[in-house]
Amino acid sequence: MNAESPVLPPIPPDEVERLAALQSYDILDTGAEQRFDDLTQLAAHICNMPIALVSLVDEKRQWFKSKVGLSLGETPRNTAFCAHAITQPEHLFIVQDALEDQRFAQNPLVTGEPGIRFYAGAPLVTEDGYALGTLCVLDSIPRQLTPTQLSALSAVRRQVLAQIELSRNLMELTQANLKLEQLNQTKNDFLHIAAHDLKNPLSAIMGYAEELQDIHAQVSAEEVQDIAQHIHHASRHMYDLVINLLDVNAIESGRHELKLEPTSLAPLFERLQHSYEKRARAKQIDLEVSQTFDGYVLGAESTLFQVLDNLVSNAIKYSPPHTQVRLCSRDTDTHVEILVQDQGQGFNATDKQHLFQKFTRLSARPTGGEHSSGLGLFIVKRLVDAMQAQIRCESEPQQGARFILDLKKA
Repeated sequence: MNAESPVLPPIPPDEVERLAALQSYDILDTGAEQRFDDLTQLAAHICNMPIALVSLVDEKRQWFKSKVGLSLGETPRNTAFCAHAITQPEHLFIVQDALEDQRFAQNPLVTGEPGIRFYAGAPLVTEDGYALGTLCVLDSIPRQLTPTQLSALSAVRRQVLAQIELSRNLMELTQANLKLEQLNQTKNDFLHIAAHDLKNPLSAIMGYAEELQDIHAQVSAEEVQDIAQHIHHASRHMYDLVINLLDVNAIESGRHELKLEPTSLAPLFERLQHSYEKRARAKQIDLEVSQTFDGYVLGAESTLFQVLDNLVSNAIKYSPPHTQVRLCSRDTDTHVEILVQDQGQGFNATDKQHLFQKFTRLSARPTGGEHSSGLGLFIVKRLVDAMQAQIRCESEPQQGARFILDLKKA
C-alpha cells in the first residue's frame, strides 16, 4: 500500500553523541579521494549495481564522500534511505522494491531522479557504536543480492570504516606534529632569550665581582655601595627573566590552573604601592594609587597581583622622569575596571597589533636602562584570560598608555 507522502526517517536515540562523533572525524565537505572511490567502485562491481555511495548523515542532509553513477553531491536527510539505515546499525538495510515499500513509495528519489527501486546499505558504525552513515548500492530496478554479495558488501564496508579511521588518525597525527613543532619553536625561543638576555647581566655581575676582588682594599664604602647596587640591578633583571620564562612554560604546558574566588583589591593596591613607590621615586615619577571599590571581584589573588605588578612595573619602566603613573579602580554596575595609566611613549599602530604576543619587542624603550624580555604582556593576557576577565589598551604615540583590566564582581 502506497503512502501519500514519504515516511520521515526516525531519529536515532543517540543522535547528539552520533553527530558529535561524526564531526570529530572532520571528514564532511572534504574533497574526493581515490582510496574511497576505489572502494565505492569495488562495491558497485561486486554487487553489479549502477550506483554506489559512501554516504555520511549529518543533522540535515546525507553527504556523499564518494559516489559512482550519481551526479548529486548530497540530498536532504528527510528523503535519504541512509537516514533510515543508520537507525538499525547492527544490520544491513535492504529495500528490494521501493515502490512496494510504504516508507519510500512517494519519496522524490524514487518518483523522480535517480528513480531508486533497490537499496542496500551497510551502516558505517564506529567502535563506540555510532552510525556515521552507510556504504550503499542502488539500482533503478527491483533487485536481490546473493549471500556472497551481502558478505562482500559488509567486507568493503569495514574497509571504508578503516579509511575513515585512518583519516582521523592522520589528522590527529598532523595536529600532534604541529604542536610538537610549536613546542620546539617555543623551546628555541626560550633558549634564544635566555642566551641573549641572561648573558649581559651575568657578565655585569662577574665584572663587578672581579672589580671588588681586585680593588677591595682601595675602594670607599660609597663605591662598594655603588657596585653592590649595579650587581643588584643585574641580578634583579636575571630573576625577572627567569620568572617570566617559568610562567610562560607553565601557561604553555597547561599547568597554570586557577581557582577563582572573591578577591579584595585593597590589599593588592597597598602591596603594589609599597613595592613600587621607591622605584618610582628613584626615576622621579609620581606614583598615584587610589582604590575606591570596597567590594570583591572574581579572581585569583596571587594571579591578579601578578597581572597588576607587571602592568605597574611596565608603566614605571617606560615612563620618563617628572611624569605620573596612576593605578586606580572604577566601579560599574556588574564589573570593576582597574586602570594603569602612564604618560610615557605610548604605542603606535604596529605595536597595538602585536601588544599581547609572545617575544614581542615594541617600539617603546625603557627610560632608565631597564631590560625587557618581550614576555610580560603575553603573560598578562594569558593570566587575564585564565581569570575569565578582559584587558585592553588605549594609547597613542607619545601620549602615554592606559591598560584597563575588566573584572567581574564577586
